[in-house]
Amino acid sequence: MKVGIVQLDCKINRSDSNMRRAERYIEQAIEAGVDLVCLPEAFLTSGNILEVADVAVLIPGAVTEALGALARKGGISIIAGLLEKEGEAYYSTAVLIGPDGAIAASYRRVHCFEMERKYLACGDQFACIDTPHGRIGLILGYDLNFPETCRALYQEKVDIIFCPALIPEQFSYVTNQLLTTRAIENQCFIVFVSGVGTNVYAGFNYMGESCVVADPLFLEDELFDFVDGGETLLRFNQDEQFQVIDLDVGRLQRYRETRSLIGDTQPDVYLNSWQGIHRRAAHSGSNS
Repeated sequence: MKVGIVQLDCKINRSDSNMRRAERYIEQAIEAGVDLVCLPEAFLTSGNILEVADVAVLIPGAVTEALGALARKGGISIIAGLLEKEGEAYYSTAVLIGPDGAIAASYRRVHCFEMERKYLACGDQFACIDTPHGRIGLILGYDLNFPETCRALYQEKVDIIFCPALIPEQFSYVTNQLLTTRAIENQCFIVFVSGVGTNVYAGFNYMGESCVVADPLFLEDELFDFVDGGETLLRFNQDEQFQVIDLDVGRLQRYRETRSLIGDTQPDVYLNSWQGIHRRAAHSGSNS
């Protein structure tokens, strides 16, 4: 899969400008011959959750129609993060638009931190989709903190997890540690596509550092010249930019046929253990 990554400077109250710049990068991606291009979380509005009722968009709607027209024009897929409104509820959502211009998958971020939950609702299901180039899973930035998110996709045998994100720069070190960990745990590629710029309302910058990470055990098995640390296949700095990377999904799939961790898991043991823990906790609570 040839993937285009757009690290966009998402500006608050500049939706028209954000959209125009995103469209220009998508045009570059089409010229570069990509199969799929990915934009950051909330690329249109930045993390403007204080005014989410005013800036969130309908899905499907005018924005996804515009992205769909570009996808049809280039015969590519597009992943984009948007603040979505449905009735009186608002979500941080990732959409996957196929080469036909239609929405092939939509994912509402399942995990929201405490302050966000005053403005955003949480999704209740994960999303994966088969493409001609491999099986894709969708998550969004804060989901990286919860291993269950990627594990649910791993159980569905996804090859690439795409993670549009908009994460404050003070969490960049932890985020980079989590990305490598999630790739190892789930034997996959992770494409982390981050926004940059300043949230003027909250008073912090977004981390940037978009990257592509692979399972180092897979790379070590497949590459003669692999050295520790080489699992980061691509990394951006903190500037707005666009880059392309080729991912050998077929080789990853063949590796997992003989090295998969799925057959070594014991879900019944996990379930029984958790039930036992909950029973003990309830019993302890009743005596307190």
